[in-house]
This record gives sequence, C-alpha cells and structure tokens, in this order.
Amino acid sequence: NLGMNIDRSKLRSTEVLNMADDNMTIAPTTNTLGLPLMRQAMADVMFHVIADDDVKESKETPDQKIVRQEMSLLGVLNNYNKGNYKLNPVIVQEQDYNVYYGGISNGLLWPALHNLPEYIASDYDDHRVLRDHWSSYVRVNYQFAIDSVRNSRPQDFIWIHDYHLMLTGMIMQSLDQNLEIGFFLHIPFLPPENFFTKYRICAFPILRGLLRFSKVGFQTHRDRAKFLELINLHLPTVKISFDPNLDIHVVTYQGWSCSLGVFPVSIKNEDFLKVAKAAETVKKSHDIRQKILGLKPPDGSRLFFSVERFDYTKGITEKLNAYKRYFEKYPDRIGKDTLYQVAVTNRRSVDTYRVYQDECIKLADEIQRLFHSEEYPDWRPLIFETDGLQRSDLVAHYLAMDVGVVTPRKDGMNLVAKEMMVCNPSAGLVLSTGAGSEIQFTMAGLHPDDGDFNYHRVDDLSDCEHYADTLHAAAIEPEEERARHGQRLHEFIMNNDIERWSQAFLDPGWSHLVIRQSQVETLDDFYTLMMRSRDVRRQIVERVLKGIPIRPHFGISLSNAKESLSLACQPGTNTLTLQTSNDPNENTDQQARFDIKNELDEFEKDLTFLKFIQSDDVYNVEEFINSLQIYHPVSSETFREEVMSAVDLFVDADHFMFFFTDRDGTLKSYSCSYPASVQPAYSGVIQAQFARRCAQTCAIVTTAPMMRIGVLDVSTIPEGYYYYGASAGREWFIDPASKFKDQSIPEADLELLDRLFTAIGDLLEEPQFRHFTWVGSGLQKHYGHLTVAHQDAFGSVKEHQVKAIDEKIHEIISNIDPEGSIIEVKETDTDLKIFLKSETGDIFDKGHGIRLLVQHTKCDLANGTILVCGDSMTDLPMLQACLEANPTGVYTVWVTTSEDLRQTVRLLCERFNNSNFVFVSCPEVLLGAMAQATIREISICRPRIAQDYE
Repeated sequence: NLGMNIDRSKLRSTEVLNMADDNMTIAPTTNTLGLPLMRQAMADVMFHVIADDDVKESKETPDQKIVRQEMSLLGVLNNYNKGNYKLNPVIVQEQDYNVYYGGISNGLLWPALHNLPEYIASDYDDHRVLRDHWSSYVRVNYQFAIDSVRNSRPQDFIWIHDYHLMLTGMIMQSLDQNLEIGFFLHIPFLPPENFFTKYRICAFPILRGLLRFSKVGFQTHRDRAKFLELINLHLPTVKISFDPNLDIHVVTYQGWSCSLGVFPVSIKNEDFLKVAKAAETVKKSHDIRQKILGLKPPDGSRLFFSVERFDYTKGITEKLNAYKRYFEKYPDRIGKDTLYQVAVTNRRSVDTYRVYQDECIKLADEIQRLFHSEEYPDWRPLIFETDGLQRSDLVAHYLAMDVGVVTPRKDGMNLVAKEMMVCNPSAGLVLSTGAGSEIQFTMAGLHPDDGDFNYHRVDDLSDCEHYADTLHAAAIEPEEERARHGQRLHEFIMNNDIERWSQAFLDPGWSHLVIRQSQVETLDDFYTLMMRSRDVRRQIVERVLKGIPIRPHFGISLSNAKESLSLACQPGTNTLTLQTSNDPNENTDQQARFDIKNELDEFEKDLTFLKFIQSDDVYNVEEFINSLQIYHPVSSETFREEVMSAVDLFVDADHFMFFFTDRDGTLKSYSCSYPASVQPAYSGVIQAQFARRCAQTCAIVTTAPMMRIGVLDVSTIPEGYYYYGASAGREWFIDPASKFKDQSIPEADLELLDRLFTAIGDLLEEPQFRHFTWVGSGLQKHYGHLTVAHQDAFGSVKEHQVKAIDEKIHEIISNIDPEGSIIEVKETDTDLKIFLKSETGDIFDKGHGIRLLVQHTKCDLANGTILVCGDSMTDLPMLQACLEANPTGVYTVWVTTSEDLRQTVRLLCERFNNSNFVFVSCPEVLLGAMAQATIREISICRPRIAQDYE
C-alpha cells in the first residue's frame, strides 16, 4: 500500500541543500518585506494516495510480475508519471491487511459497487464478521490518513484513489481541516438495493466519507447519478446544487461541501503509439496473425481479441457462451474466425474468483472440443490464455486483431477498449454497455440512436442470441467501413487522453471552493459575493504571511468575482443597480444603486499583488507598491513624494511602541456600502507585516460595530496582529479569550438606545426612506451609539431626501429623549451619529476608547513612540489622547486632501509642541509607506544578524 508524490518529490530541507540548482541553494529565503519567498515553482506537487490494487500471486515469474504491475492502477499512474515520483510505504498489521484487502475490499465492496451482489462473500451474512472486517478497513484507512497528513505539505493537493480508501479523506480532515483532498473512484458506484440495510455498518460511513472530500470524481454520469440518488434517499438533510455550465453538483452536508464531477479516465496515448509504430512490433503482429489464422486463411477470416483480468466483472462467462452460440447460429464462420482470449489470473485466494475462473476454463475447453473444421484441420475456435502479455506483446496483438471484444458486466471505464483503438484504428470494436467507456462514447455521439454506429454494442450480456448476432455483425462488416468507424474512435480517444483527464480533475475551476462567475442582481447577491471574496482574501493573507504557496483557485476566484461585478454594471459605467429583495412576489420598484469603482479597483490590486507575490524576486513587494501609483488622485510623482515623506517620519521614530489607526478612509478607501468594504489581501499582508516588524502594540479603532456587520466581519488580517476597538473604542477585541466593553453605560440608557434603533428601523421600512437601508453603512447599532447613513461617499443621494430623513430621525429622538439629557446627535457629510452621553455628559469618542484600552491592558503611553493614523474629524480625539499622554513621542499620518482638516491637525500638534505629522492623499500612499518602513527595518536588522555571527 503506497502513497505517491507526482510532479516533484517532496523535498526535505537537507535534500534542497544538496540539489545542484545553485539558484535554489543560494537565493534569499525572504523578500525585502520579510515575507518568505513562496517558491511557487515548487508548489506544483500532487500527493497521490492509493492502495496497490493487486497483490502478487504465489510463485510469480518475473514476466508475470511485469504484467501485473502494468495492469494495476499503480502501474497506470506509474507509467503516466514515469520518473517524477517516489513511493512511501504505509505499514499496516498483516492481519488487518489480509482482511482489509482480500476480505472487505474485494469480498464486499468490489462486487457491491459493481452491482453484482451474487459475488459478495457469504461470510458477510454474519454481522460479527462484517463488523470485524469493517473495523480492519477503518484501521487501514486511518493508517493511510495519518501517513498522508505527516508527509503532505500545506500547498499539496492530496488525491485519494479508489474504493480501498473511501474513508481516508474524512479521517484526514479530522486531523487537519485546511487540507484540500480530492477522491477519484475508478470503479462503478452501483450498490445493490440491500446494501444500506444488510451492510449498513459500512454503507452509511461510505456515503458520509465521500462527502468529506473537497471534490469527488466519478467515471460516468451513471455512477454520479446513483450516488446523488442514494444521498438524497439516505441523508435527508443534504443540500444539493447544480451548475449546468460546469456540469458540477455541489453537495453540502453537516457543514461540509463537496463538488461532484464526471471525469472518464483514459490512457497515455504516446506510450502505446510509440510501441505500435515500432518495426519490431509490426513484424510481431504479422507473425501472430500467421500463427493463428495460418499462411493462407479463408477469405473473410477474423481474429477476435479480448484481454482482461480474470474477474467476474469482465463478463467472460457470458462472452464464451455467446461465442459458442455464434458458431451454432452461424456455422459458416467455423474455420474462419478465432477468439484469442487473455484472462490474467488474479485473486485466486478469494473464493468467488477461484470458482469463477475454474468455471470459465471449463467452458473454454468445451468450446475447443465442440468446434472443428475438416477443411482447415489446424484451425482453433478459441485460444484461452491465463498468463498476461507484456506491453510490447499486447500492442502487437492489438495490431494483429480484426475485432476487439470488450464486454464487461460492469466496469468503471475499461481502458482496454481505448488502447485497442489508439493502436489499431482500422479494427472493429464490440463493446458492452457495462463499460464506462461505452457510456462516454455514447454521450460523445459515437453511437447515435439512429445513425452511423462507430462500434457494435451489446446491451444485455445475458441475451446470448443478441450477443452472438453482434459478434457476427462485427465479423462481416466491410473493412473500409470498419476502418472509417475505427478512425472516429481513434480521434476521439486521442483528444481525450490521460493528460486531459488529470487536468480536468485537478482544474481548480470546478471546485465549490472557487467563486464562479455569477449574475449579481440583488443586494443579497452582492453582499454574498463580497463575503466570499473576504474568505478567499483571508486565506491569501494567511498563506503569504506563512510563506505557503497560493492555491490556483484563489486568483481564479478573485478574477471571477471582479468579472461578475463588472458584467453587472451598466454598460460603460461602474454603477451597479440591484433589486433590494430576493422575493419575486414583492414589489421590485425599489432599487439600490452603487458606484463600485473602489471595489473593482481593490480586486484589480489584489490580482496584481498575487502576480508579484508569487514571483521569486526578492523585490516583489516593492514592485507591487510601485504599481499602486496609478491610483493616486494627483499623479505618480506625487504618490512617490508622499510615500517618502511618510517613510521619513517612520524613520525618525525608528520603532513604534504603539500604533493606533482608523480603518475606513485611512487604511482603505471608502466603499459604496459597509458590507462591501472587505479588506483587500495586499492591505492585510502589509498591515500584518508592519505590525510584526515595526510596532509593539497595534490597534484599529473604528466607529463601526464589532460584528453583524462589523469590523471583524470585513477584516482579512489573522488574529494576533491587531487589537480591534469598535464603536469608537467602546468595545474591544484583543483575542477570542479577551474582550471587554465600557461598563459605565446604565442599563436604562442601553434600553433607550434599543428603542431608538427599533423606531429608526421601522422608519426605514417606509417606501420613501427604504433606500437609506443600503446607503453607505445603512443603519448600524454600535455599543453605546447608532449611526444612520444619509449620504454615500459619492454624494448620490439628493439633498431634499437627506433633509427629509434627518428631520424624521430628529423627531424620533425628541419623542424618546424629550429633554435631550441622554442622547446627542452629531452630523457628518455621510451620516448621523446618535450617541449616549457619558457620565460627564460628554460623547464617547475614540479618545475615550484609547483610555479604556490603556486602563484594561495596563499599558503606559508615556513610554516609547506612538503612531496615530486617521482621516476625519472623528479620529482627532484619538490623536489628542495620545498627545496628552506623550506630547513628543507621537507621530501621525493623516489621509486627507481637506485643507481645513489638515490645519486642525497642525494646530492640535503644535499645541503640544509636536511637529511629527505628515499628510497624504489616499490610503494607498499610507500602505506603501508602511511597506517601505518594514523593508527599511529589515534591511537595518540583517547586517546586525550577520555581524552577530562573525
């Protein structure tokens, strides 16, 4: 039982150092921002997990070993990835392995999933035996899972193969939920009706286990349809969605989602064609025909050829019975046609196999006794061999045959049919509907219901008459017609080889983890899309900070999200017009209109960031920062000047003991609506690295709420880098175990604020005011105050509408607090802020929030330097609180083009004899300066480290 790495072996640190590639051994391990270079070129690792699908027979010869390996699943993947993998053995107890492999896997699961219940081992009628053997299956799957988790890396896509390991994904997810694990079932999925009653102890875990993979691939639509039917029947809480464009079902069950696709496996065409075109092989094929059919065979003689493992799923008994009936029904074919049957003996240790094989050999002997030709005394009706053929001999037989016969009762795909037609496109093909390849060919239009059939189909193997007729039709088909049909099959298989199968399955675009292009028609569509982009961005930030290569589907997701929004805008504009309700029966006259230029720009910046961060260039972040110049409202030159001014300020401070900053307008440009103000990935990385390298204690202080929808909902920075002060710092999130609030608010005041929130909410339900629900941040409930947006950042709300909503809200406030002793309102350009007054009668502001943090964390602002960043009047109290505590140690950057605000900041700083202030025009400048300051910090530190080692 083996784990396999494909594309590149998993490299240990010692192996990397010993590699001959000088670029790899001497290149720096981090970029100038101190982030690990992700070695994206090393990320293309496919970690395969498979169980060898056959075991050697006793007294196996070297030739038999080669044949067995070439016919096994491991052999297929081996040949496909020749030279690009290494094997890791999985050690299991012998007793468990014997029961797991020869017992439950091949005595129950194999026949059950092929819908051949008559071959299920009778041992499993005993529930105790079933339980014991199933326990061994679980233990072996556990061992595979543990070894796979230990050997895989965070960037690896783990691909589990086949029915031996259907629980491995579930177990691996329980060990590490961040793994991306796919599963491909190489055999059919057609369990019998009693599988979920008689064998329920293993049937239900199999269903649940398969749904814990990230993606599951089936050979045919038939198999996937059966799986969907069964989960609908036996897992009633399951939810299923279907994407007709991608032909993908997404199944959600117990909080996990799994994508189900259909991917018919194929062969490596080049390997077979190389052998088929060799002169030695061509000569050998002529020798084979001459040996079997004679030097001068009768006109119209046909060599039927069939090769498979000696397995009851292959329909060998039915084939021999039909072949016997063929000569009885068409005696003129006696002396002309020969069936060369290769049935490679395997699994004779399993009773059902041994009995089946013995019965087939007996039937073959009977055919050879029954049919003779007086005219051609050397003629043999049947050649039946149980030793396999090595690749070169096998291909020679493909070239020698006139008709290939591939008629399994049930088969996942059956690659023999494809091998035959790739090697010999002039041959005919008899194919049963039990083969997955037949289903694939039918769906591709190669066997139309009324048209030119490209192969001869056997619909029912038990119908001996029809089967015999089909063999006869193949035998008498004119050679030109046969070659024309074979060529069509050949071309189809050439265009759908194993490379295409592998790429299709591994394509990240079909996974449910990917944001796909979709129609954005309602507010819910818009906000859901932005929240999904937040999830992707969070993963990007976390991986970049850890130096883990980016999964391909992250970039695909962001690109699809951007494209979805672009297509939803009115032509030639950035205006998004949305229905405000998902209910088709509700009046849809109300529409929300957003200018989403900022959202589109942020997606574009993130896509550019991904391009740079995935390069091995040590200056990749600096190159990205340079790309932000185009977003400056004045010019690229001004961008560079402002960045350097801010960097000079940071250099003067050297290192910050505290960093307090606003969010919206400061670190991120204003969005059209707060639920859409998702922090971009590039911003999250820069802010996190600045916090890690340039400051001791960092806090984001915002007037937004903490949750529902609040600052924690739209942030993409991992926990531990920043404290979050929401509601102007009235409630704090340090980490999940450490949160606190301002306790000075009387309960009666909070109840009054709740009443006010409800009343304003009712007001916004009125048709003339309903659009204020989605203007800006809408109606938000904070701890200790409310905000009601009456204008967006783009001034799109008409003045008379702003005046009307303001008057109504003031009226509501007067009714609830007629004396004005509890509530105070502050009006800004974009919203009304409704505050509960503090005990002193003041409004709680960000200055109070900073003092609350200091009180709870016992930090001393008087020691060290403090960086304060803001963009509006509401941020001034935060600056003042810091100046009061440490007049000379405060450094501040303000993101504003307002000369009035700039003058206010100057005067405030000068009042404390502080001249450490800089003004910049947009958040991109501040982020660029933070990145450059981090780069400077690292460039200073690196020589010190080198000196320490001298």
